[in-house]
Amino acid sequence: MKLLYFGDVHIRGKNPRNRTDDYKEALKAKLREIWKLAEYNKVTAVLCAGDIFDRPEVTNSVLLEFAEVFKECPVPILTTAGNHDVYSYNLDTYGRTSLRILELIVPQLEVINTPYRNMILEEEGNRVALSFQPYDQNIDKDGYGYSPGRPKEGAYKIHIAHGMLLDHDPKVFDRYTYVGTVKTEADLVLSGHDHLGFGYYERSDGKKFLNCGAICRLSASEAEIERKVQVALITVNNNELEDLELIDLRSAKPGNEILDRSQIEAEQKRQYAMEEFAALIQTEDGSKAIVDLNAIVESIAEKEGYAPEVVRVALDKIGEAKQNLKV
Repeated sequence: MKLLYFGDVHIRGKNPRNRTDDYKEALKAKLREIWKLAEYNKVTAVLCAGDIFDRPEVTNSVLLEFAEVFKECPVPILTTAGNHDVYSYNLDTYGRTSLRILELIVPQLEVINTPYRNMILEEEGNRVALSFQPYDQNIDKDGYGYSPGRPKEGAYKIHIAHGMLLDHDPKVFDRYTYVGTVKTEADLVLSGHDHLGFGYYERSDGKKFLNCGAICRLSASEAEIERKVQVALITVNNNELEDLELIDLRSAKPGNEILDRSQIEAEQKRQYAMEEFAALIQTEDGSKAIVDLNAIVESIAEKEGYAPEVVRVALDKIGEAKQNLKV
């Protein structure tokens, strides 16, 4: 059995400011190339770890443009919701998103947002159990999000998660999961979210991990300019991983041809910081955000080790500002 895996897509109507080409047309070309690879290699399904869209809701024209492209895929497309696919990182909002509409109008597309649900694929005596983990506020906390939980026996177990799974310490943020220590019942874990990817990683215990990177390029960082845009062809035989091949997309132009260096910024770090802040100010059930400035100041002060008198001055200033606003 063969499966084709690709990373974050981030469909959007307008060009990212760092792009000098037509971003939408470039995405369409890459998706069509993926469909052709799926057909040529006779894969059973194509897999994606989420962030099909760059924001929860796009215009109808953009949605319909890409719906036509997705309908061209010759096999099922299986994915889950990424953090950009839903509002405020809240999975309960999925029903009113562009991804939900795309799922309704594209017969081949199935979005699986139920953790621990196993989907069994069978072909020529091979059985593959697929499980999906959408993005939520707990992913990457104590390794959460990378195990199917109740894996099916007698099948090769592949878990697809939209989380920050890394093979290194990124230094710029704390919320991530290291492939070397994460606990999982899966045989192979596929992840997205991190656009650069780390490729293929196999541990001494035989557990395997893969992030081949996003098929989109939104920033003009040096790493984005230099990296190749790839997808992964996964071959399972006798319920074991027989081969895993990383394939360069020919339709993806070299980074230095389509990315503008004059606009380079630390977009990735900024995005991660925003996600951390959003998680900090949301209620436990994720239903709405609460902004308690005093609590935020105290939390930051504790983490950074500020002196109590500095914290008191800051809180007094906030109190004065609130009183002035009321007046």
